[in-house]
Amino acid sequence: MIKVTITGSLDLAQFWPDGESDADTTKLVVDVAPGAIRYQLPGESAKSTSAYNGAFVKGFGQRNLVIDKGKMTVRLQGIDAPELHYQPQSMAKTKYKGKPLGSLAGSGLVKKYRQHQGETATIRLGKYLQTLGTSPLHCEFVTQLSDDQGPGDAIDKYGRFVGNIQVSSVDVNLEILRRGWALVALYNSMQNAEIADCISAGKVGLAATDGVLKYLTGTIGRFEPSLLYRKNGSIESEGTLKFIHPKIYRRQCTWWAYRKIGTFKSGLDTFLGLSKDDVFYETKDFLDNGRVVAIQIPLEKMVKDGKKVVYSPDQVVFKDAPSTLYRDDGSPVTTW
Repeated sequence: MIKVTITGSLDLAQFWPDGESDADTTKLVVDVAPGAIRYQLPGESAKSTSAYNGAFVKGFGQRNLVIDKGKMTVRLQGIDAPELHYQPQSMAKTKYKGKPLGSLAGSGLVKKYRQHQGETATIRLGKYLQTLGTSPLHCEFVTQLSDDQGPGDAIDKYGRFVGNIQVSSVDVNLEILRRGWALVALYNSMQNAEIADCISAGKVGLAATDGVLKYLTGTIGRFEPSLLYRKNGSIESEGTLKFIHPKIYRRQCTWWAYRKIGTFKSGLDTFLGLSKDDVFYETKDFLDNGRVVAIQIPLEKMVKDGKKVVYSPDQVVFKDAPSTLYRDDGSPVTTW
C-alpha cells in the first residue's frame, strides 16, 4: 500500500454560511514548503515528492491544476452529504431517442438547488471543527493507494484530491459519519479496509441524535425547484424534513431541468440509464470478488419505477470516473 500525506491548514471561514463549502467537500490550504507532500512505499520511509507541482487534469476543455496558488480541493472520501448548492449538469451531446438533449444554457434553470438537511449538516460540522482548535486548523490530508498505482490515482476527474482529512487524532471523514452528518458513499477507488471503516462509522451515525441520517428516505418525491442555495443563511435546524440519496438527487435535478425544457419526456429511471458509465457494484460482491470480477450494475437498478431507492448507502460501491494526471508539458504523470 502507498500512503500519500499532505500537510496543510483548514480555514474554517470557508464553511457555509460564511463561505460555500458544505459537509463533504472542503478546501485544504497546503503548506508548499519542502516536504509538505509525501509518499510512502511499503516497507520504506516517507519521501517528499514534486509529482503534483504544476500537474493538471483535463476537464470541460480546460486544464484544472490540482494545486493552484498553494490550494488544493479535497473530496472527502467515503461520504456524501445532502446537497447545499447543486446545479443541473449539461448533457448537450447525450442522445435520447436518437437526438441530443441539447444545452441548458439560457433556460433560466441552471441555479444552485439544495436538499433539506444540507444546511443543518454543514452548520453542525463547522461548529464541531471549531472545537478542535483555532482557525486555520493544522491538518493532514491522507489517502491510501494500491502498490501498482501512481500519483494520478489520488485525483478525481475534477482535479480534486480524494482522501481523508485528519486534525490532531481526529479523522474528520469518519467523525462526520459517526455523527450522522453525511451518509456512506463508497467508491471502487477505495481500499477494502477504508470501505470497512466507513461502513462501521456509518452504522454509528444512524443512531446519532444530532445527525441528519434519520431523515434519509428511500421515497423519491417531486423535485423542489424552490429550494435554492441561500448565501449567508442562518438556518441551524431543518426539523424533520426528509432528503433522498444525494447521488440520486443530483441526477433528479438534471432530469427535472431537461424535462422542463422539453427535450427529455420519460421518467427518472429511464434518465438514470442514459450514461453507460453510471454503474455500481453490490458491496458484498465487490469486497468478496474485487473490482475486476464483481458485477457492474447500471445505476437505474438502484431505483425502482423512478420512485424508490432500493439499496441502502452501504450496500453499493460506485464506480469512479477515471482521470489522467498530466505534467505541465502535457505528458502523463506516472512516477513519484
